[in-house]
Amino acid sequence: MSVSRTISRLDLNLLTTALLIAAIGCLLVYSATYFGPDAPLFRKQVMWTLIGIALMVVFIAVDYHVLMEIAPFLYAVGILLLAYLLASDRLTRNVKSWIHIGGFQFQPSEFMKIFTALLIAKYFDSNDRAYLDFRSFAVVMGMIGFPVVLIALQPAFGSAASFFPLFGVAMFFGGIKPKLWLIATLCFLVALPVGWHFLKPFQKERIMIFMNPARDPLGSGYQVTQAKIATGSGGITGKGFLHGTQVNLEYLPARHTDFIFSVLGEEWGFAGVSVVLTLYLFLIVESLSVAKASRDRGGTFLVLSLICFFIFHILINVSMQIGLLPVTGIPLPLISYGGSATMMFFLAIGLILNVGFRRFVNV
Repeated sequence: MSVSRTISRLDLNLLTTALLIAAIGCLLVYSATYFGPDAPLFRKQVMWTLIGIALMVVFIAVDYHVLMEIAPFLYAVGILLLAYLLASDRLTRNVKSWIHIGGFQFQPSEFMKIFTALLIAKYFDSNDRAYLDFRSFAVVMGMIGFPVVLIALQPAFGSAASFFPLFGVAMFFGGIKPKLWLIATLCFLVALPVGWHFLKPFQKERIMIFMNPARDPLGSGYQVTQAKIATGSGGITGKGFLHGTQVNLEYLPARHTDFIFSVLGEEWGFAGVSVVLTLYLFLIVESLSVAKASRDRGGTFLVLSLICFFIFHILINVSMQIGLLPVTGIPLPLISYGGSATMMFFLAIGLILNVGFRRFVNV
């Protein structure tokens, strides 16, 4: 097949939107770090983005059916890496989430999201029942639950919670009746008070600060307070690129990672925030059209799972910065600084484009 014909069959709207969001992310990382000792992080983010794009191209080129076939192997590798982290003694930011190799570090939990989605997509692709029986449904829940438990033990509850979209999509594909959805929701609500006793002190403190930010305004509540100030101070048009006072005066912690949305709000204002959220919305709508046009059940499940990852991360990240949810280590897709998350989201885009590209039988 000619290159021009191949390109014409790709969803260029989806691809262009993803690249534009990533470019905005690099600009915001530069703005958040250019003036201090973190200045080299911009170059690293550009490097992660380029690596992510290269991986995206690979995941477009290789038929997603082939990737689903090797999913058990990828899943097993991911489980081994998560088990290795638990066996190690090295803590980074209070958790055992990063594997350090030389001067680099990466989070296996981010890639495990892709591997798990591929594995369950393979399972659904080979099972054409409209409703899964209890045994089959338990198998699917076990596939998701195993890595979730290992990640929660790190303890990285934010990363573990980011697997919840897989639970939801799997329940939808499994034909779960509304009554069982209600039972599952009630069980979750009942388990919340029990789960409180298993949280680490710093995790309990985050929840307490969420309930009452004024409880420790110069300590645990400082980050949320400054994020609200930065986001709200941008007004309609923002203070201008590189002119955010909360950012330049270093009042806003974690401004290039989890709280980069506040940098966007301060420097680009409501207008900039609206543009970025519209780009995300367009990305989601385009992905849903890919899921609808997929030629098999596995492809549809895969795309829905991946786009739900995007939706979950966007909602959680934005909500925690305006005080609607407790602070968690959930990055803003393709915008927050970070190698593992950036590569994971580009892999997801590659797989979505892959499914859309192969809706044609003769490719």
